[in-house]
Amino acid sequence: MGRAYSRTQMAGVARSAHPCSVPSAGVLGVFLRDSRSGGKCNQFNHDGDLALDRGIRLSQNRIRWSNATCALADAVSAQAHIFQNLAFMKQIAVTLASLLCVVLAGCAAAPGMRFNPGPATQTQGGDHLVVNGQHYVLLPLTVAGVNSVASTPLRPAAPVSATDLAQPNDVYKYRVGAGDVLHVVVWDHPELNNPGIGAQVAGGTQLGSAQSLAAQAVASANGGDALGRVVQADGTIYYPYVGALRVAGKSVPEIRRELTLGISRYVRAPQLDVTVMSFRSQKVYVTGEVRQPEVLPLTDVPLNVADAIGLSGGVTPDADLAGATLTRGHVQISVDLYRLLYRGDMRNNLRLVDGDIIDIPNRRIKKVFLMGEVAKPLSIPMPTDGPYTLAEALNDGGGMNPLTSNARQLYLVRASGPDTTTVFHLDCSSPVAVALADQIVLSPRDIIYLDTASVTRFGRVVSQLVPFAGGLANIKTLGM
Repeated sequence: MGRAYSRTQMAGVARSAHPCSVPSAGVLGVFLRDSRSGGKCNQFNHDGDLALDRGIRLSQNRIRWSNATCALADAVSAQAHIFQNLAFMKQIAVTLASLLCVVLAGCAAAPGMRFNPGPATQTQGGDHLVVNGQHYVLLPLTVAGVNSVASTPLRPAAPVSATDLAQPNDVYKYRVGAGDVLHVVVWDHPELNNPGIGAQVAGGTQLGSAQSLAAQAVASANGGDALGRVVQADGTIYYPYVGALRVAGKSVPEIRRELTLGISRYVRAPQLDVTVMSFRSQKVYVTGEVRQPEVLPLTDVPLNVADAIGLSGGVTPDADLAGATLTRGHVQISVDLYRLLYRGDMRNNLRLVDGDIIDIPNRRIKKVFLMGEVAKPLSIPMPTDGPYTLAEALNDGGGMNPLTSNARQLYLVRASGPDTTTVFHLDCSSPVAVALADQIVLSPRDIIYLDTASVTRFGRVVSQLVPFAGGLANIKTLGM
């Protein structure tokens, strides 16, 4: 017996179906079977059956359209997501392509310093280059070439060499000057001797009395001294029976002869002796890198450069021996203390005169600079015990960095004038060039630069780009 369904029930079944789901064949079959059975269904007539069929078909059509709409929406959503991913990937591709262009454009953006040799350094004959008014002379590195280019002196060059002024010591005579103290003794005539020290008899000394002490005070007031007579600023001394006697600029024997001549008018055959008790008129100055800078008096014993340095305690470890100078008046004289002290070149052991100034500079300014792709870039003070070569400087810096250096591009930069710089190029990729480097003698303030290998510059650029690319990947992961 067939089941009877009202229109309201059929509409409810149609409405209860999910808009995006298809009803099962069993449910629709029940509806169709029961609606078309030959049982007695007094609730439906023939028109009702037709309406029921139309309702079922309409419901099925709605269900199919709903399912199709949902499928289309899902497809559109998936396609939009694909387009979004494609757009993001395209953006990344464009960015990476731009970065790659930067890398491949040459490694000019690589961090650090590099030397751009240009075509000039590749010519064997050398060439000239002007940059910002500075002239650069580019030459291949050879022993003859380096030795022919003198570096700019750190200080004005002394116009006179010590070897040009060497004098024998046997002609030296001390000349009395203002401020010196003279001691005069007339044998067997104590009344003529210096006041304040008693009578001088045959080299003996008598004890002074109250009168002698008073005479000493008077003598001091008149230019005398407890042990002698001070040469006045006008170059004279006062002596009894002789009066004012000019002694400045004269040697002791000359002063003795003049005093003897003056006293002989009052004393028969006087026996007279003159000595300099205190040397105070002439001085030399020792400054710079000595242990005890001094003002040294000149005496009747000649004073040479080596003597002055010894009396000042010797030189310090930081002394630039080869750069010492002696200033005499308005003339500066170059004194090579290294050759004097270590080679025995006595031509540099000048005899000093009044007012001479010996200056020994610090060797801190005498450095060479090691830069670029070496194991340890540094500034190296030049040694004082001999020449310093390019090979020694490279070794002191730990040698070339085998991972980052370009051994074919070694440069020696030397300031050869106020506005001129000479750049020497050396290919150190062969042992022959290394042997040549040991013959290249460096000058103060030379710059040794070892260039960077091309692959090293490329790697440095890439190392700067990797963090940026990692940031893009993080943005993609976060869905930004």
